[in-house]
Order: sequence, then structure tokens, then C-alpha cells
Amino acid sequence: MVSSKMIELRPNRELLDVNFGSYKLSLDSIPSYQHDFECGVDHVLPSDDQYSFLHLKVFSLHNHLHGDPWSQEDVYFIDKRWRVQRNYVNPRTGRLEGVRQVWEIPASYPRHPGHYNPSLSFPDSETALLADGTGVIHVIVTGFRTEHQDWEVAFSGEVLGCSQPFVIADSRSVNNESSKRLELHCLLMWVEKVPESANETDQSRSSNFQSILAWVVLSEVEGGKWSVLRSCRLAGPGEFHYVALEADCSSLYVASEEVIKFTEDSERSINPPKDIAEVEKGKSNGKKHYMWLQGLEDIEISFNVGVGIDKNEVVVDVKDKSLSVSCQGQTLLQGGLWGFTEPSLSCWSLENNRLQITLSKAESGLMWQSLVPGDCRGEEVVDPALVDEIHEKLAHLCSDKEVTDTTHTPTFNSEQLEECDTGQTNSVLMRLDPISHEVSHQASLGGHQALFLTCMNGSESPALCLRHDVDGCVWQPQPQNLDTSEWPIVHVGTFHAFGYVQASKQQRKFTVCAPDLSYVAICDANRHVYVYRQPTNEQGALRNRRTGQKVSHTAQQQLVALSDNAEIMGAHASNHTLFVLTTNYILALNVNP
Repeated sequence: MVSSKMIELRPNRELLDVNFGSYKLSLDSIPSYQHDFECGVDHVLPSDDQYSFLHLKVFSLHNHLHGDPWSQEDVYFIDKRWRVQRNYVNPRTGRLEGVRQVWEIPASYPRHPGHYNPSLSFPDSETALLADGTGVIHVIVTGFRTEHQDWEVAFSGEVLGCSQPFVIADSRSVNNESSKRLELHCLLMWVEKVPESANETDQSRSSNFQSILAWVVLSEVEGGKWSVLRSCRLAGPGEFHYVALEADCSSLYVASEEVIKFTEDSERSINPPKDIAEVEKGKSNGKKHYMWLQGLEDIEISFNVGVGIDKNEVVVDVKDKSLSVSCQGQTLLQGGLWGFTEPSLSCWSLENNRLQITLSKAESGLMWQSLVPGDCRGEEVVDPALVDEIHEKLAHLCSDKEVTDTTHTPTFNSEQLEECDTGQTNSVLMRLDPISHEVSHQASLGGHQALFLTCMNGSESPALCLRHDVDGCVWQPQPQNLDTSEWPIVHVGTFHAFGYVQASKQQRKFTVCAPDLSYVAICDANRHVYVYRQPTNEQGALRNRRTGQKVSHTAQQQLVALSDNAEIMGAHASNHTLFVLTTNYILALNVNP
């Protein structure tokens, strides 16, 4: 098993503003232009068999307004007659004056219960991929879309077979240097029921459904025809917070709380490593492979390695956020740690057939909630002395008598908690290699909630906005550096206090931002749209009325109320315009005229 490299996401301090004041509500109106259309937006609801939480996320948060990363002022949607409509903006006035039909989906494949909403993706400036939700994908030659040419179909077919419906998660085109042919890489996603055999071997599953990703490569052959060159499948029991192809299509990015594994590959066989097989065996019989005990300053891990093991056969690699332990070539423990350690102060020993590892905590007094998040093979042993010490320190807060006085109101009410006050899950951002079927790099997202995705440039992978403290930091993954084998994930921008802002919007449905990060917008499920602009230097003598401190950096917040209570079906943000799609009209807000 190849050891994956751990990456730490450290925000660029120059992009953080510790003196940020707040968002001030601006009463300035945003110029808006609305166009009504007779035929409503095509909207598919889940069937009776699509009742899981994963299905709910796929259907309820589906964005019906598809932006073009190669022509940022163009947006598309599909109406109930399966016509692909594009907005029309007057080039002289910059106003939205209507929509125009650019293509119509063939009705040769009827829709049935269990299908998905149509999805549209643009792998390059001259090609579009459209999935009709029934299991058919269409490769469309659009020409340069900025010139508004007619669309022509180059390929239509069920690339997964067996009428498997899906939505397009991402797509990208590359020119194969060896074959001199154009290749289209697309990520297709759907939710399916877990096979009964998998439930029998893994009793820890909390759901009978799993998320599936298919990495399909279409190649252009002679005569302008297309064929499926390669197909891979990956499965994970949880939700995919982020899915994207690397810019050169050499790897796959996935952010999830659960382990993602390759299950099928049309080119290469998938053979699980021996140590992974042992892990699955240990999970099934409930046997613990190691024990760990923590104190206020360090953590002790104990393995029973058997008789006749020499120190030269043991390899222990301790890093600040990861641990790798192997014996005789087999991995005993590997992965990202819950907290940070001091590698120079950590040590290990081998005595009486037992491997003992001592990790020194980087932050003394911080109690870890787990050792390696996601690894269930270990058992935590509670130190009685530590428990007694904690009880002694808290003795002045306790009483051996029952409190019967009910005149005092409680100081804590769980109903007053907001999302930002709850603990975060242990999500991981992974880079998966399609050749070795292994995770080559990973970054722990524990405590960093994924806020939204955005495409800043059509030639790059989508960027991911993560919550860091109260801020929203935008991270741009880049292709692996072949010279250093590093996976650069660059902090490119910050939306100040946006992590706290979004947590307060309980009715939000979509979050989008401009490619130049000049503003970010939150769309509720109905009626309301909130626009948050980047802060500007305040030239006046504005001061905080409570503290008297001068506020040097303020930002504007603007509220847009739609004319009716129609459901918001989609949203897209360009540098100048925020587009909002409802069931019967499209709205263009000139945020930056």
C-alpha cells in the first residue's frame, strides 16, 4: 500500500483581516432585469425509492442554472419541453432582454421514476456535455459560444449501460499527445443501494445507500465518431462535498467524510492490498488491533506484534499531522491524526513482543476525540489517574447533594444553538490516482466546513471555499508538481466572517461567488437573495458605538427581495451579474455594472 502524503491547509495571513469590522446593510438598490417565460423549468422530483439523505441532497440542491466558465456572462437552463435556453443580453445596453433556444434534447429516451434532473457541463470553449437524467449523455459541438453558433450533436449514448441515470459532476477535455486525438473526461454521479453482501461484511454502515462516481473517458475516433475509451467507478458511503478532475485529468479530487475506493476499472485490475484485507477482516470480527491511551501531554499506542520481530523490521514514521506504522512490510496503522504532534519529541520501543509508540502532543492539555479519524481498529484505554485529576480540578463545581431549586432559569438552551456552534466532522480532501487506485495526497478538513464551490477559471479545477474560524477561505487545487511530488492547494482569497454569516442563513439553498471574488451571494429557497461585497477602506470617522474603536474596514450587505414567493431553482455569479432562476422567470442583477 502506497503511503499518501498529508497536506496542511495553512491560510495566507496576508489574505486575512483581523481588523475586519462587519457587514453594513446598504439601502442602495441593485439594477435588475427580469424575463418571464411561458414554459417552466424542467424539475424532476425523487421517486418513492429515492428516499435516503443522499438522494435528498442530490435533488433538493440541484442547480438548474448552468454557468459557462469559458463565457462567464452566459447561463443556460432546460425547460419542461427539454429545450436548452440561453440568456440573451443586449451587447449595447448590457441588459437582459430574453432567452434563446440553442438546442432541444431528443425525446427518444422517455423519463421514468428513478431518473435525475438534466445536467449541463462545458469541458472546453467549443464543446458541451449534456446528461438528460435518463442515462444518456450527449456530446455537443457548440463552436465558440461567444459567437452564438448553432449546436450540433456529435455523440449520444448510454455510456454506463443498463439505463443507469446520473448527473454530471465535472468534465474536462484534453488532447492525447500519443494518439493525437481529443479526449473528453467526465465525472458522473448517482446514488444507489448498497449490495446485501456489502452490508453483511460491514456492519458499521449507517445507511443502505452509497454515492457512486463514474470516471468515463470518451475518445474521438475516425470519421468524427466517439467511443468509450475507459471507465472507472468509485464508491463511498457518505456524501461527496467536492468532486473535480485535475486540470490535466491525471487525478481525481474528492472531499468526503468517508473512505472512497475504486471498485471497477475497464483498463486495470483492482487488487486490494493485503493489509487492507486484514483491516476488513478485523472490522468484521470486532477484534482490536491496537490500544491507545492519552494523557495531558502525550499519547501512548501499543501493538502486539508477535514473537521473533526485530527492530529493523519495524518502521515508524511520525509527522506533525500523520502517522505510519508498519512491521515486516505490512501496514499496522496509517493515516491522518486527529491533532498535531511534535515529531522530534516522539519515540518508540519494542519489548516483550509489544511495540510501544509515544506521541508528544503539540498542544498540551488538548484531549483528542480519536487517534486516526475513520480507523475503528483501535481501542482507547482511559487513564484512571487522569480521570481522578480531572475530577479533582472540577470538584469545586460539583456537589453530592441534589439541587431541587427550580426558581433559576437554565443558562444553556440547546434550541438557541446555531450551526456555527456545533462540532465539525472529520472530512478529508483526497487526491486519487487512477493508475495505482490509491490516495496519493490528502488534507484533513476537520473543523473546516465546506461552504461552497466556485469556478474561477475554465482551465482550472473548481475552487473550494472552506470555513476557517469565522472566515471563508477560497482554496484553488492545482496539478501535482512533478519535480517535488507535492500537491499545491493555494489560498487565493477570503470572504471575511462569511463562515459565521452562512451559518446564520438557515433557509439558504445556493451559495455562489464572482470569479474575481468581488462578492458572494446566498439564495434562500424562496424570495430572498443576500449579496455580500468585499470590504473597502473606510475614509470617514466611523466608530464602533460600544467600544469607540475606529472601524477601518467595512463591507456592504445588500438584500434583494423577489417580486413573488416563487421557488429559486438556480443561481450563477459572474464578475458583473448575478443570475437567479425561478420556476417561471430569470432575473439578472447588475451587482458590478
